[in-house]
Amino acid sequence: MVRKAIAIILTARALYNIYVRKTVPFTHEAVVSGWEIEGAGLPHFSARLYKEAQLIDKAIGSYHAKKSLEIGCGYGRLTPWLANHSDKHYAIEPDSVLLSAARKLYSNIQFYQAKAQKLPFPNSHFDLCVSWTVLQHIPPKELGKAIAEIRRVCTTEAIIILAEGVGTDSSEVYWEHPLQEWKNLFRPWKLTWYAERKIEETFKGFAGLVMRFEGKEANERAIDR
Repeated sequence: MVRKAIAIILTARALYNIYVRKTVPFTHEAVVSGWEIEGAGLPHFSARLYKEAQLIDKAIGSYHAKKSLEIGCGYGRLTPWLANHSDKHYAIEPDSVLLSAARKLYSNIQFYQAKAQKLPFPNSHFDLCVSWTVLQHIPPKELGKAIAEIRRVCTTEAIIILAEGVGTDSSEVYWEHPLQEWKNLFRPWKLTWYAERKIEETFKGFAGLVMRFEGKEANERAIDR
């Protein structure tokens, strides 16, 4: 009886969100975009996706990799844009539900169920690696392991793109780090470019920075503030 009552309440709530609030009850977004189970407003979702795709293209630029790695792909929200920048794209995701959705959507991508702290790839395997709002959700005690693994699987000439929280705020599931700390964590790669991660216009807070790190062949360039 209790379960039936709960089911009725949840159904009513979902219908209200769809037809009154005009939102999509898409639980995956609770993981990747912070809109929670009530769903993402379609205009906001579309605006954010557009802005993020622009930032990806700006950060990677004209560079084209032979093999690229996406850390924490979720259900593949940004995967096709990242895959455009390499001959062969790989992606990892620890959540089996999200990974299953990604595999159904993008059969040409090599997906693996794994965490950043233990990557199932050989040394020096990728010449492009991207973490888009993933490392900021790894506890500080585990972050060093994840970054060590990223450095291990990247070639010395690889480009590493991060979009992460920059600052000192933290919660039970989110940890920012000052810009200098991100730079120190990824040495010997050099930070050669960064820009504010500006997303949809209705988001008034600071959403972190998009950062580009380059390997030993990198030249210091002007940084977009």
